[in-house]
Amino acid sequence: MALRVVETLVPENRIADVIALLRQVPSEHVWSEPAHDGGGVVRAVVGTSRTGRLMDQLYERFSNTPGFRVLVLPLDAMLPRPRSSGSAEDRVAARSSAGVSREEVHAKVADGAETTANYLAMTVLATIVAAIGLATGNEAAVIGAMVVAPLLGPNMGLALGLTLADGPLIRAAVRSNLAGFALAYTTTLVLGLWLEVDPSVPAIVSRTELGVPELVLALAAGCAGTLAYTSGAPSYLIGVMVAVAILPPTVASGLLLVNGQPDGALRALLLVAANVVGVNLAGMLTFLVKGMRPRAWWRAERAKGLARRGLVAWLVLLALLVTVIVLSGRWAVLTR
Repeated sequence: MALRVVETLVPENRIADVIALLRQVPSEHVWSEPAHDGGGVVRAVVGTSRTGRLMDQLYERFSNTPGFRVLVLPLDAMLPRPRSSGSAEDRVAARSSAGVSREEVHAKVADGAETTANYLAMTVLATIVAAIGLATGNEAAVIGAMVVAPLLGPNMGLALGLTLADGPLIRAAVRSNLAGFALAYTTTLVLGLWLEVDPSVPAIVSRTELGVPELVLALAAGCAGTLAYTSGAPSYLIGVMVAVAILPPTVASGLLLVNGQPDGALRALLLVAANVVGVNLAGMLTFLVKGMRPRAWWRAERAKGLARRGLVAWLVLLALLVTVIVLSGRWAVLTR
């Protein structure tokens, strides 16, 4: 069972109240000590799946208390080992918990949505590996590119930003997505000048077809990425699913375009667009199901409206893309 240390800073006269609340949540250990400013620090070792519920309870009880602060810290190991990690009581508590706190989710998603030098460099490297893999039919290289590609953060950032009506996060995610796509496509066009591409290679053909399996893959990738963030699972593993839906068809489109195959390039771009829509649609739905809402009621109402409009917009875009593909005769294989 993954663990967190939850540190609560409160005035000295509220320490007993915090301890009483923490003891209501199954925990491995609770202790307190004086703080330098005259208040107190109460620490509790809590399972990751319980931090969301605990943060909600602490906020409801103590948010108006002067000096109130809560810190959530990762805990790699504990001795003796947690007693409740395999008990029936713990499994019931885990099923009924709210999962990791929305603050943890927001912090991780916001970090991944930033357009950093490392993000851009990793995008270029992943594009180079994917382009060579597609041109040579080397699926192992394409898989390696999907492992490298940092495409999970921006898409999850956009989905969470729309869910929470978080304007700064939405703008950061859009910038990161656009920068990553533009850089990947430009890099591919340059590489395509000296890479010979055979449009009949299965690795490329599979990235120019859009059917039911591809849409299901995009939706599954969005759900998996969201669950990774909200459950505390390693997000880099789930990032491969998002990468498989976005990076390879982007690279395939650029290679086909520069090698005189505009029809194939357009089909690959339609697949990219459908996958981005599917990933974000599924991501928003999963965030909503997992209870990601702003704490303040006035922000919650605003977020509810924006989330509804966002879901409608993604559904409309998905319907338009499918319509374009059907009308142009590009709906590849409906049942394989």
